[in-house]
Amino acid sequence: MKKNVLFIMLVICSLMRINAQPFTPITYTPAYKQIDIDADKCSVQLFVSPAGNDSWSGTTIVSSAHDGPFATLERAREEVRKLKRKGLPKGGIAVNLLGGIYSLYKSLELNSEDGGTEGSPIVYKAYKEEDVRLIGGKKLTANDISIVTNPDILARINPLAKGKVYQFSTKALGINHTNIFPDVFSDGGGIFELFFNGKRMPLSRWPDEGYTTMKEVINPGDNKTPGTFIYQDSTPVDKWEGNNNIWLKGFWRVGWENPAIKVATIDKASKQITFKAGIGAGIGSKYNRPKGSGKEQWYAINLLEEITKPGEWAIDFNTGIVYFWPPSDIDKADILVSQMDQPIIVANNVSNIAFIGLKLEGSLSDGMVFTKSNENLVAGCTFRNLGGRGVVLDGYKSGIQSCDMYGLGRGCIVISGGNKQKLTESGNYVINNHLHDYGALKSQYSAAVDLYSDNKNLDAVGIYVGHNLIHHAPRDGVLFAGQKNIFEYNEIHRCSYATADVGAFYSWLDWTIRGVVIRYNYIHNTVGGVNPDDGSSGTFVYGNIFSGNRTGIWIASGPDHTVQNNIFIKNAGPVFGMDDRGKSRGYATNKKLLSGVNGINPTSPPWSTTFPEMPTLLSTHPELPQRTKFAGNVVWIKSGDATAIHMSKENKVDTNLIRIDGNFVTDKDPGFMDANGGNLGLKTTAPVFDKIKDFPKIKFDKIGLYIDKYRKKLPTPEEAGKLPSQNPWKDNDTDTYFGT
Repeated sequence: MKKNVLFIMLVICSLMRINAQPFTPITYTPAYKQIDIDADKCSVQLFVSPAGNDSWSGTTIVSSAHDGPFATLERAREEVRKLKRKGLPKGGIAVNLLGGIYSLYKSLELNSEDGGTEGSPIVYKAYKEEDVRLIGGKKLTANDISIVTNPDILARINPLAKGKVYQFSTKALGINHTNIFPDVFSDGGGIFELFFNGKRMPLSRWPDEGYTTMKEVINPGDNKTPGTFIYQDSTPVDKWEGNNNIWLKGFWRVGWENPAIKVATIDKASKQITFKAGIGAGIGSKYNRPKGSGKEQWYAINLLEEITKPGEWAIDFNTGIVYFWPPSDIDKADILVSQMDQPIIVANNVSNIAFIGLKLEGSLSDGMVFTKSNENLVAGCTFRNLGGRGVVLDGYKSGIQSCDMYGLGRGCIVISGGNKQKLTESGNYVINNHLHDYGALKSQYSAAVDLYSDNKNLDAVGIYVGHNLIHHAPRDGVLFAGQKNIFEYNEIHRCSYATADVGAFYSWLDWTIRGVVIRYNYIHNTVGGVNPDDGSSGTFVYGNIFSGNRTGIWIASGPDHTVQNNIFIKNAGPVFGMDDRGKSRGYATNKKLLSGVNGINPTSPPWSTTFPEMPTLLSTHPELPQRTKFAGNVVWIKSGDATAIHMSKENKVDTNLIRIDGNFVTDKDPGFMDANGGNLGLKTTAPVFDKIKDFPKIKFDKIGLYIDKYRKKLPTPEEAGKLPSQNPWKDNDTDTYFGT
């Protein structure tokens, strides 16, 4: 009891001890150099038009009886290769795409033959900012769709949708990717998608919004044995009995896995559902075995009977007929069915190539994929309505700048490069991009910017991510990993509303994450702030603004984190938490954690000199959150404690584990320009500058997007997802948890 009282007194004193010690911020200069291309200065100008002809020269815009622009990107690529064989023209080659739709049935593949040099790049661009659409799908017209008249089908349609549901035959229209869903899947199930006037149309579902829950697990099953559960009395499941094509999608075991599973049988007498296939570790909350918690969330998908609102559709896998309730008049609608199962553009071993001002959409896969490619630029492009990601990029000195990405089935950008062994920085950058409304098909571990999940065998060193606007996604804003990466001046909001164990910035199970700087970002109204999970290490979190009741920082037993000179705004604390789970979970012998450290030779340069803690890391209890610091922060809360330290008694008083010092905790406005109006810049007379020595003057007006040569205007509040009506949470949501 005395030890507990002593610890509480120490924490209180540390929170009150303003200016106990000066804090020196880590200064770090990003290694990237922004690529500057002026396509108008390219000495050769080629032209492509949907109304062109591949037998023409491609050197003129105006079509005549005998000459004019090319018709396809493939023909332009061949002309570039032909010109290069004669000697790359000084200044480079610009391929100008005139406005219109370019339908692709396979990837535009580029290799070492197709790149340029630093002074003579190859540029694919929209001519004079015309609307250029590269689509990997099939366009439908009103003539392809007809109102449902079949009496048997009409009898199954919900009364809300009577007379409003149309149909089209995938077989008659030659539409591919119509095979039946797998028994278990965690993405789109491999079938095509339907888009109407530029928006993804959702598969029918019940309930229309949110989830229902299981009542009780009868048999959890495992990866070989299907599970069985009792459904709630209030569900309409009874009327589905006898339908052999039902899939339920849900968080069956944990809050970060939500596979869809095919139903084998429904017994309405006992109100039991038995699945056709099992999943790893079975169904039912892992924290409430064997019957589950009764809170496991799920919903049904692709049922004709559950088309109950405009936009919803379902496919009958037996007949290949799609049933669809159009959200508006179909006569003038832009209707697209995704068909390509490949990236729209694939570049391998390509250097000095640029894509500017293009729109890529309608593929079941990614927009652009670069592998082993250097000094390339993707700028001012739009990636929308894709089944995969916008851009996947691996290489050096390449940039993704001022692009818009939304309506994506997975995340937006996956980026890697550099050399982890040698700590060679890639010089890659992601700047000024608007990334939102992604994760539509694979919601878990799909991020706006991803340096981790798809890069398990690739390095991510020296990558700069700055001035991006990220919002409205079911899970993470940024998945971070690697070394010497900088994330600054990004705005992240309204993310992570459909998962658990999450963060605006999230990483997992890696002691070699080092030198990651997260600074001057504005993270607000989202779930989680910076969450290095399960031993993830090595971040410097400095000068950020965290606002919102479910935003904060949680250190899950990882070493070497510094949280310094940040601003936290919440109704109630805590804003910072940490735990020592690594001891009970055996992180000291975890194969993944150990292999990561042993794989980089931590006792020799450059690792031993760049990160002096590494040579002795494995011998000094790395399973504990060694050298954690929460210092010099501003905490504006109305009630509660600023910190939550979930550690054993002996670890709480171990000064090698945690230092909490010099924080300014207040229940009053610490000196913002206009907190109510949303301006969180600090006045020059703000009390915080007296309370905390050398507190940074955060340039709040510099956070987020800016105007440049590729981004000509900033999004409206609605486009930026900031209207009150765009809040994904219910007004009565009082949850304040932000940990992992």
